[in-house]
Amino acid sequence: MSDYTLEELVIARMAKEFRGGLMGVGATILADLSARLAKSLYVPDLFLATISRAVADPDVQAKTFNDEWALDGSARMALGWEEMFRLIAQHKLQIWIGSVQIDRYGASNISVIGDWAAPRAQLIGSRGIPDDLWGCERLNFHMRKQTPKSFVEKVDFVSGFGRDPGTGVNSITPAQPGVVVSDLGVYDYGGPEGAMRVVSLHPGVTFAQAQEMTGFELPDPGAEVPVTAAPTAEELRVIREVIDPSGMRRLESDAGNSRLMRELWDAEIAAVAGG
Repeated sequence: MSDYTLEELVIARMAKEFRGGLMGVGATILADLSARLAKSLYVPDLFLATISRAVADPDVQAKTFNDEWALDGSARMALGWEEMFRLIAQHKLQIWIGSVQIDRYGASNISVIGDWAAPRAQLIGSRGIPDDLWGCERLNFHMRKQTPKSFVEKVDFVSGFGRDPGTGVNSITPAQPGVVVSDLGVYDYGGPEGAMRVVSLHPGVTFAQAQEMTGFELPDPGAEVPVTAAPTAEELRVIREVIDPSGMRRLESDAGNSRLMRELWDAEIAAVAGG
């Protein structure tokens, strides 16, 4: 990846999953940038919204720490809770979720690690996933780090149902697990009995490496494993010059830390003060 970064590759790949005429939301920095990239280049009728979804249908602008304020100036509407849930209930939402755990059949967890009664770690709670579960056709996932602790046989707590073959044919059908993009590759749930399988691996990643970082057995994709397509020159231009000139995408890289966050924050404050 001499001409682009892993984060730019991930943004470009996730942008390909958005469809027009629907609301596009990204719950991680890279996912949010992918929605902006998609609207810029591929689906001009994509209905952008901030993560709170209060600011809706803004113009494509550079990402900032203050998106709710920065995007409000060009937003064509503001969504209250009632309007937001009406859109979700009418299957108008498509979202990339940043899950802490995801399992073989697509169940996701952002609530606790370990036993519910005595967890090793308390996370943010399931938040909007149960609502999105009944209002989306599918849920896509951005997993920043693929490890056996994040790609698990079975999640510790079910925040969102997956495609479990034991659910039963008479169950109410929730949103199906869609595409999973990690730092190693792209996956979906088209494997045997709806299990996760490899769609493509990022440049330089082997199937053996992906399997080592997965807590369950992946179906063998064979000798010719597809390679995730590199971002185009135009995608890189939009990422670097239009939607993320300050480089906020680096916060979800290996270089992401509190010092980088402070540097970006100080630069943004200085730009506002001087502008």
